[in-house]
Amino acid sequence: MTKLATVSQDAPDVPAEALPGPLQDRLLDAALACFRRLGAKRTRIEDIAAEAGIARTAVYRHYQNKRAIVASLASRWLAEDETRLATIARDTGRSPAARLQAFLLADAENTRRYLSDPCLVEVLDEVMKNLAGLLRQHRNHIRRHLTGLLAEGSTAGAFRSEPAEKLALAIDDLMSRFHDPRLATDLDRNVWQDRALAAVDMILRTVRAR
Repeated sequence: MTKLATVSQDAPDVPAEALPGPLQDRLLDAALACFRRLGAKRTRIEDIAAEAGIARTAVYRHYQNKRAIVASLASRWLAEDETRLATIARDTGRSPAARLQAFLLADAENTRRYLSDPCLVEVLDEVMKNLAGLLRQHRNHIRRHLTGLLAEGSTAGAFRSEPAEKLALAIDDLMSRFHDPRLATDLDRNVWQDRALAAVDMILRTVRAR
């Protein structure tokens, strides 16, 4: 078996003034640097402003508070994850089965990789507690890509002839253990990887056309 390998701008938890842009990206980079140096909870708006080299009041012209900064930072990471998965789903150079395997493993690994950086863990914890809308929207986007891939595979005769949207939801539910960072930390990485591979292999055997 293979080894493990955009949030839209209308996100409900991200204020309109926090949409990405050159200065906003600069502020997000500054916030991330402060979070790594001071910790997300100890970082103040003043620290972010100083890191970005701008006045404190200038930060508030783009972000209402620190939570809005965290939301935009999380949106940026999740959008990057979605782009990677969309690329896999649309890679017509590979068979639908190969793409489905790569898609599911990459989706699982996206959560696991955040755990290698304590700063990202702290920010992700804030998102899970107070910005759940971002994560719900993210999963909706992932399922949309998955639905398209399953529909294409069904049309090609590679997958079972079942409603793709229903099948995508079932697969996402089966893989949910690997999307929760709180559960991704309770196993040794090799054990976690073996379980993810086994789960994906079971899904592939189930969805393949008889």
